[in-house]
Amino acid sequence: MRSTHPLLSSVHLACLLVIVPCLSPSLAAAASDSAKVIHTPLHKPGSKAEAKSAVIALVSMDEVLLDCQQQVTVTKVKTVSYSESGITPQSIGVDWLGRKLDIATNVGENPVLTLEEIQAANQFIKIGKRYLIHFQLCGNDGSQRSLINMYAEQVPPARPLRKIKT
Repeated sequence: MRSTHPLLSSVHLACLLVIVPCLSPSLAAAASDSAKVIHTPLHKPGSKAEAKSAVIALVSMDEVLLDCQQQVTVTKVKTVSYSESGITPQSIGVDWLGRKLDIATNVGENPVLTLEEIQAANQFIKIGKRYLIHFQLCGNDGSQRSLINMYAEQVPPARPLRKIKT
């Protein structure tokens, strides 16, 4: 039986959004002016309270550049550098192939993100949490690093499905 649960559909969509640009750079049309903070509803079991949303992904945080090397990895965030206000995460530090990389998040540089979305991105990025990260390395030595997409490795639990008695 095929699942039509919206949370699982979001996870499948997130996987496709990461894989498709890596397979065919000509199809990758992500741009910083289309950045999005992706939310999913959380339900408390046994509660009829209004659903609270949680961020599960940051997508299209930067334009995919053909001259840059695309990378996808699942890793923990080791460090986060913030703007002076403390609201905007400017870069994340991760371990990648045995070395520490600082990757620009581009959260503050995206003119389409609202203050609420920037705050949600700030809450989403946590030290010690694992993420699927799609980033690019630019320049001859790969010193310019930029976040494209970032997905929560573990999606928050959804409301359990009801068992149907037969």
